[in-house]
Amino acid sequence: MSGALKTNDGRLVVVSGASRCGKTTQVANEVKNERRACAWDPEAQWCELPGWRKVTGRQALMEAMQARGHVRVAFVPGPDLKGDFDFWCAVVFHAGRFAGPLVAIAEELADVTTPSKAPGHWGILLRRGLKRGITIYAISQRWAEADKTTIGNCSEFVLFAARGDDIKYIARKARVPEDALAALKPLEFLRIDPLTKATTPGKVRFR
Repeated sequence: MSGALKTNDGRLVVVSGASRCGKTTQVANEVKNERRACAWDPEAQWCELPGWRKVTGRQALMEAMQARGHVRVAFVPGPDLKGDFDFWCAVVFHAGRFAGPLVAIAEELADVTTPSKAPGHWGILLRRGLKRGITIYAISQRWAEADKTTIGNCSEFVLFAARGDDIKYIARKARVPEDALAALKPLEFLRIDPLTKATTPGKVRFR
């Protein structure tokens, strides 16, 4: 008797847009009911949200994410930005694999990746995390400066207003007309399925 292997796959959501356009608020709205979540929080935004626990050291991050129940952790890194990001990715992958499915939020990716292949444990998290039930929100103002692996594996785009060359880059990657992005007002976004090309407009709601 044979059957297909069933997995509880996660999603990879690419979130793009200029500063202060509503990216973080929208993602926070989308994950508000998730029981297990971990944010890479270089700007110390997520740690200020209700219900989120701020951690600042690698040992504290590891200990916090070993919990199997409800956990919402915002990891605020130190001066070794890229080293701490690689460590965060490794901890998130391990937690998703052994402690239970979770949501990972990665802010300001252009600061810790380059336009080439996703580095280190970030690449492992992208390539292997989804089939282990990890949903990833990958957030950047400037995707032309962030890694191509994330864009290539994207399950969904959430696109806010962008500027200049950023519009051309993300429009080409998401296969959406440039004028559709240029027309977006603050707090407005387009949600795009890269497979079906279905496009749904939306607006950030403050709750």
